[in-house]
Amino acid sequence: MKLSTKVSLLVLLSVVLIIVMMGFSFYTLSKSFYKNQLQGEIEHRLDAHREVVELHMVPETLEHVMIMEKRNQDNTFIIFDANFNVQNSTQQVSKEMIDRYQSWIVSLSKRSNEKTEFVNTMTEHIPHIWSYEPFKINGELAGYLFIDQDTGSFEEARLTLLGITMSMGLITLLFSGMFTIFLSKKITLPITNARDLTKQIAKGNFDVQLSSKGNDEIDDLLRHISTMAIQLKEYRDTRQQFLTNVSHDIRTPLTYIKGYAALLKDQKVEADLVHDQATIIHQEAVRMESLVKNLFQLMKLEEGKIQLNIQEIDLVDFIQEVKKKVTLATDDKKIDILFSYAHPTLLANIDPDQFERVLLNLLNNSIRHTNLNGKIQVRLEERYKEIIIEIEDNGEGIPAKDLPYIWDRFYRVDKSRSTKYGGSGLGLAITKQIIEQHGGTIQIKSTVNVGTVFTIRLNNS
Repeated sequence: MKLSTKVSLLVLLSVVLIIVMMGFSFYTLSKSFYKNQLQGEIEHRLDAHREVVELHMVPETLEHVMIMEKRNQDNTFIIFDANFNVQNSTQQVSKEMIDRYQSWIVSLSKRSNEKTEFVNTMTEHIPHIWSYEPFKINGELAGYLFIDQDTGSFEEARLTLLGITMSMGLITLLFSGMFTIFLSKKITLPITNARDLTKQIAKGNFDVQLSSKGNDEIDDLLRHISTMAIQLKEYRDTRQQFLTNVSHDIRTPLTYIKGYAALLKDQKVEADLVHDQATIIHQEAVRMESLVKNLFQLMKLEEGKIQLNIQEIDLVDFIQEVKKKVTLATDDKKIDILFSYAHPTLLANIDPDQFERVLLNLLNNSIRHTNLNGKIQVRLEERYKEIIIEIEDNGEGIPAKDLPYIWDRFYRVDKSRSTKYGGSGLGLAITKQIIEQHGGTIQIKSTVNVGTVFTIRLNNS
């Protein structure tokens, strides 16, 4: 069963239940009100007749009362004396009914203070109202005024009221049904669209368009699905690019290893040439090993599987030691590394192994992209409980269009993925992950042909 059908049935059943309850309540209250009005009107008439009779107990008064009651065709008005003898009546009444009236008056006066009841007569199916009012002359009981009122008009009003209630219920049900169908379609249509689109996403089609202009839960769902599709597309594209880059970076050293190994195997070469070819094989194997090692390192960092071994370290001495490890590379290109710091000692809580990797990655990156006789500046300072490390070079710089992607895996400004500058394209991605694991941030500013500045900020509170 479709969701729209379920919603429609549920709403319609609820509406029917409400209509039945409201209709029943309306009918019951209206019937009770009309019944009380009829009963009150009869009792008021009898009370008025009693007052007139008690004030002027003369034949003219009784005649006047009889004339007034004869106007009501639906009732029988009788004047009894104290012994229940009929003194006057608006209609001919049988002795059997006279006896019933007498018995009822005596019975009701003994068991209740009420003087009116609805009575089901044996001859008719329509209930009657019987009501009496005793009257006194000179303080003595002189007789009874009695009305037997046919409630036919009341029954007609009751049936009319019932018809109106049912008609209102049917009209309400009709309009509510139409509104329910419209509402259920309006609610379920975007859900159906979302279902169809998620099917497309499940099939790998992430180029879906979801339009949502409202602010309710369904529109939020559509927006989240749209965001999910974008993220899945980015993930797919990143994965494809990742596989392409990995296959390229692994295939290149493997090609070297395979080619030079074939030369060593199939040809008789001199010892010096053997040494050179073996050296190339070794270098490419080391490069491939480094690539695989960096991949595993990055995966563990992204999955949060590397636990930091936090220690209190003096960053001044620490950076001095890291600086020594790149001396060979700087000497080859005659690059000067200048280290400046504001305080002779600056303690920080870091993982020394991981943070050394950060500094080595940044320094090696600067060395690779700095020309001969270039200069690299390392600055260390503390500002407002924040440790700031800056590594600035005067190298070739990075184009502005490439800066947003510099932290992506395998991203290289050199789109040819040549090995001109070496490196795997993973160093900066690993660096960013390690800094963020330390609760810090890293930023980059670069200008082409001017240089690049990396800024690390660590909380030292």
